[in-house]
Amino acid sequence: MKIETIASTGTRAVAHSQKCINRSNLVSIKRTLPTKQGDDSKHFKVCYLNAQSCRNKTTELADLIHDSQADLVFITETWFREVGDEPLMQAMTPPGFNLHSCPRLTGAGGGLAVLYRTSLRDCVDISLERFDFLSFELCKTKIRHCNQDLTFLCVYRPPPNKKNKLSTPQFLAEFTELLDEYANLHCNLVVVGDINLHYDSQSDLNANTLKTLLPTLNLSQLVDRPTHRRGHTLDWVVVGGDVGVSDLIVQDMLISDHFVISFSFDLQKPGPARRVVTSRNMKRIDMAALKDDVRALQLDRHDLVSSYNSDLRRILDKHAPLTTRTVTDRPSAPWLTPEVSTAKQDRRRAEREWRKSALTVHRQIFTFHREAVKEMVDKNRHQFISQKIENSTSSKELFLITGQLLGKVQNKKLPNSVPLDDLPDKFGDFFAEKIEKIRVELDAAPGHPEHAPFHGAHLTDFSPVTKEQVKKIIEKAPPKSCILDPIPSELLNECLEELLPVITDIINQSLTSGQVPPSFKHAVVTPLLKKANLDINTFKNYRPVSNLPFVSKVLEKVVLAQLSEHLAKTGMVEPLQSAYRADHSTETALLKVANDLLTACDSGSVSLLALLDLSAAFDTLDHDILLARLNTTFGITGTALGWFCSYLTGRTQAVVIQNKHSEDTILKYGVPQGSVLGPVLFTMYMQPLSKVIKHHNVLYHMFADDTQLQKSAHTKQFTELVQSIESCSDSIKQWMTVNKLKMNDDKTEIMPVGKQSKLKLLSETSSLTLSDTTVTFSTKVKNLGVHLDSNLSMDAHINSLCRTAFLEMRRISQIRHLLSLDATKTLVSAFILSRLDYCNSLLAGLPDAKLDRLQRIMNNAARLVLRKRKRDHVTPLLMTLHWLPIKARITYKIATLCYRSLQDSAPSYLSSLLKPHVPTRNLRSADAGHLVVPRVKLNAFGKRAFTYTAPSIWNSLPMSVRLSTSLPSFKSSLKTHLFREYFNP
Repeated sequence: MKIETIASTGTRAVAHSQKCINRSNLVSIKRTLPTKQGDDSKHFKVCYLNAQSCRNKTTELADLIHDSQADLVFITETWFREVGDEPLMQAMTPPGFNLHSCPRLTGAGGGLAVLYRTSLRDCVDISLERFDFLSFELCKTKIRHCNQDLTFLCVYRPPPNKKNKLSTPQFLAEFTELLDEYANLHCNLVVVGDINLHYDSQSDLNANTLKTLLPTLNLSQLVDRPTHRRGHTLDWVVVGGDVGVSDLIVQDMLISDHFVISFSFDLQKPGPARRVVTSRNMKRIDMAALKDDVRALQLDRHDLVSSYNSDLRRILDKHAPLTTRTVTDRPSAPWLTPEVSTAKQDRRRAEREWRKSALTVHRQIFTFHREAVKEMVDKNRHQFISQKIENSTSSKELFLITGQLLGKVQNKKLPNSVPLDDLPDKFGDFFAEKIEKIRVELDAAPGHPEHAPFHGAHLTDFSPVTKEQVKKIIEKAPPKSCILDPIPSELLNECLEELLPVITDIINQSLTSGQVPPSFKHAVVTPLLKKANLDINTFKNYRPVSNLPFVSKVLEKVVLAQLSEHLAKTGMVEPLQSAYRADHSTETALLKVANDLLTACDSGSVSLLALLDLSAAFDTLDHDILLARLNTTFGITGTALGWFCSYLTGRTQAVVIQNKHSEDTILKYGVPQGSVLGPVLFTMYMQPLSKVIKHHNVLYHMFADDTQLQKSAHTKQFTELVQSIESCSDSIKQWMTVNKLKMNDDKTEIMPVGKQSKLKLLSETSSLTLSDTTVTFSTKVKNLGVHLDSNLSMDAHINSLCRTAFLEMRRISQIRHLLSLDATKTLVSAFILSRLDYCNSLLAGLPDAKLDRLQRIMNNAARLVLRKRKRDHVTPLLMTLHWLPIKARITYKIATLCYRSLQDSAPSYLSSLLKPHVPTRNLRSADAGHLVVPRVKLNAFGKRAFTYTAPSIWNSLPMSVRLSTSLPSFKSSLKTHLFREYFNP
């Protein structure tokens, strides 16, 4: 029998220390692991990371910020562009955070970003200043929290190389200057960023220089371990003042080659934002009961408007009481489902295992779980947003959702340097003082306005209106309301049959008495920041947006209809004023101006185009002058004039911010902002200006408060031409001053226009004088949204158009995976095609090489909508989308304007440019409806003028298209014709 042999090893004796500790159970602690951890839920926490491009890491970074429980996050090397990357920034911003980007302005790469909790919004001040340091990028952030002022400087120093021509000595000098400046301020300073110097290396002389410098400025560098995968401490945290930093942790989160640095302050963590909300629960209203109460109203006929407002508010309070409650903002990410939470637990478990063992296999497992979480979050977010877009029931809702994704929806920003309770009065005083200052200057000037006498039938009384007329106005009006309305306009429309008799009585009572109810003359003003990148603490960066009661606007529309009828009958409408008039637009105005300039160039002349600028023109207008002009020049007398006097005088406004009201301000000047009649009254106020201009034999055109002058002459008479424009401008300024309008000479632009060879002969004259201001000639100007250059080549406009359209396309492409086909078509039409179509009639006759640039934009947009590759043939795509090419769209616009001109539904200044062709003999073509095509000299000018392109295009259309009986029929036939012409040659 074979005996089995068993071999075993003996158990090694356990080595005990004198304190009876089993050392074999101990694990060596690596210095790269955190040595101290606090409770993130109690202290103010800051994170920093060099992301080495955020563009492809938005999900990971948003997840990191969310899970880190940080309150303030700094990121360097974002690689974000100044414009075009808003969707990426939006995707990187977790719910409950705001992001501010400081992109590098020259070259690719670089860039800084600051993210902070929304609850800190009112105590965060991020400087918009661009610092003069060349060797590093800098963003300054100030925070006031728990009665502590903290100043953060986020720094990124690019490594010096031959391309950027930077040097380390230059950095040391500039960085020393920066630290010295803030050390002398004795503030609580924190500097974070990638310095790109090895702080841990004793042999790095440059780092040693800073090590020696910091203590002398009472500053300390806190990071004492590697911050990069290759070793070395490249990322620093420098603190000074009374700042107490704790729990500094450096961890590799596998997001970039740099590690994440986090630290805390001994300050209470900011809680969620709370706001007081006053609202009504409209969904619980019993409409039948509400209508019964409205029907039973017994209004006081002697004080109809006050009774209307008070009784309707009482009824609304009964059915939907006003409730005030404090709401805690708890931002949530609906795509972070329980499954995602479970996956994150698995990821954290794998992360702990890797950090404990430092084994490659455990790192790979952690990476696997990390990628799984990323894919799950991406998938859930895409599904959530796509479903939300699919469920949108209107274009407004679609634009709201996509606007947030595209970064177009900006939070309403307010100054944080003034207490909220004082802010409405501060804004109210600022807006009033701004206008008063201008008026004091204007009132000091001598002179009295003159009024031309009126000849014709006077407007003495307004005719009462019927309920049907009022109903049509209300049904066409947008459903907008403000806090001055007793009930929202949506409810008013629901109860329109019940309220219509009352509203009609209010309007007719005002018309017959010649009095506007006082409550209709009070406006609430909201300050809005003009641009998102402006300083929020500078009051002049805000524009006042006024709101008036809904019924007051209905009253104004009734008056406007009768006023417009009077002006049309008496022929008192200024033909060359294109603002606030049916069938007129910026495009028709520019088409007339461009036609005059092109025909002058074709004849060999040079022209001067002057764009005059006014300061706050709508707000400084004088009431007495306007009323006298309405009476003397426009023939408005009696009760009608009394109504306008009541309408203009005794008006007030109050600034409202978060339910806090300023004191009422009396509006002594100007027309009401946000009103229906205000813009029309302003154009009537400006009407006598045309006679001043005509006196100097200068062509002109007006669009609201924008006035442009033009005059042409031979090059030998250019000096006289300049003198004529100077003399005309001086007369205009004198008229403006007498009429209490301020002309801004500094913003007035003058541009010579002509053939390049002709303009070279004018080199000796490069400016003209307006009053005491010398205005240098411009080579290009922006006129009503269109860039014009001195050769009328349209290069500047096409360059601007291409740049803007490609930016919009880039934004949409970044969220294309979230959009349906119909939603993408809607966005592309709104943000790209609308720009290609704006004033495209000015592009008629341009060389194909220029129009091809715009066609490439359309081709790329078609590929974006249909998700095709760059090399895919584009013609089938345009046919599928039913998009006309660029040249066809220009033809379509010119032909439509031509049809409208022949049907008297276009401005008279365009209709007068077209002349029917009258054959010398009685031929069959006499009934063809052709137009006269004038002879021209130069293709670059004459053949681009409307007087040439419109007849040429019109005559080329089939008879069946030209004989269309209505504009919709003409447009339909024209598009079909052009579609066949371009796609079926």
